[in-house]
Amino acid sequence: MRDRPYSDKSQNRWVLIAVGGATFYQAILCAMNTFGFPVSVALLMLGEVLIIASCIPLLLPRLLPGVVILASLLGAMFCAQALLKGGLDIKSFRDVLIPIVFYWAGRNVGSTQAADRLLKILVVVILIIGFIELWATDFFTQIFDVFGFYLDTGRVQEVTSYERESKLQLNGIRPDGIGRTLLPQLLSNHRVSSVFLEPVSLGNFATVVVAWALAKGKEQWRTQAFFLVTAVVLIVLTDSRFALLCVTILIAARLMLNGGWATYLVSLIPLIILAGLVLMGIYGDEYNGDDYAGRFARSGRTLLEMSGYAVLGVDHTGSYHDYGYSYVLANFGLISVMALWIVFWLLPMKDEEGMRFRASIGIYVTLILCISGNSVFAMKTAGVVWFLIGIMAKDPARPLVSKAQPEAAIRGVGRRFTQGSGAVHS
Repeated sequence: MRDRPYSDKSQNRWVLIAVGGATFYQAILCAMNTFGFPVSVALLMLGEVLIIASCIPLLLPRLLPGVVILASLLGAMFCAQALLKGGLDIKSFRDVLIPIVFYWAGRNVGSTQAADRLLKILVVVILIIGFIELWATDFFTQIFDVFGFYLDTGRVQEVTSYERESKLQLNGIRPDGIGRTLLPQLLSNHRVSSVFLEPVSLGNFATVVVAWALAKGKEQWRTQAFFLVTAVVLIVLTDSRFALLCVTILIAARLMLNGGWATYLVSLIPLIILAGLVLMGIYGDEYNGDDYAGRFARSGRTLLEMSGYAVLGVDHTGSYHDYGYSYVLANFGLISVMALWIVFWLLPMKDEEGMRFRASIGIYVTLILCISGNSVFAMKTAGVVWFLIGIMAKDPARPLVSKAQPEAAIRGVGRRFTQGSGAVHS
């Protein structure tokens, strides 16, 4: 048996497997499906199970009591809700398991340098594949038949022959009436998705990269500049209006909330947003388009239509996949949502860098729930988010030390002491 089974090399290897697998697994399955290996929803679920299992080497060095207690309490809460609903919602377990496992893994690694290296690799690979998609779309779709993949896994319905011929996801092309927001003359209506297969997730990933960059101090300006520049390129490629809005707010928050206790003000944002959505639902009947106003108004109307049982997470009749706040309330219940939000702000952060990153992710989560139901729980972005939050705790697990190592250390100290004594006597 090795003296140090959890060395830096093994740690870095498993980080790449776990977080890289969470980011690329759907692209890999899409390529398999394109080349004739049929992929089903069950295989997608199996892929996520295997990725979560790949985190085990990162979890084993230290079992955090707080994580175990939280997981146990949430499991008990979901079981109680299942009894009232008349059925167990496996997806709710999955949605909560991803943050817990990846945060725990990142907490045990605890090295921002390792996170920088990993994130740089991810960004470079995503950029390369993104430019291939942009400049050689036919070649890209020969490897990744995205629309066929989503159709075969039952996540979209066949609508027009054009969409099938394009082989991109439905939102991979901006409609002519709407058009691209960023550099339309240069990039036409194509929205790049890279390994994420659909543009929304690429925009979310770019937002997380910006949050990581803005959390850093001035002394790390080179790394900060790399992440900011590459994230902006990704946002332009994918033409993400949400990312553009969210990044603008993140930059403003970074300027106003430099760190310390001021970052805790972000914890109040959900109250402000919920009040705004409800007002939009009451007074925004004229807003029904696919713009921000229309989405906010529909989210507000959905909240107003929810029953008390739905708010408590015990009503099995509603479906809120397109409305984030309604989705989390209906699936987790108000009590669990409040508890999770409080726990998020109680996570230990040792310095202002960690506090700034947590505040940025808090802003990202509260904003994305306004316009999307379960995007915040998608493993291909959520795995990276929660791993980085765990990293920012900067509390790595210490490798095991054999009995021989302390003895060698003691002999070394004794030798230095003897040599020092001889020097004094001479």
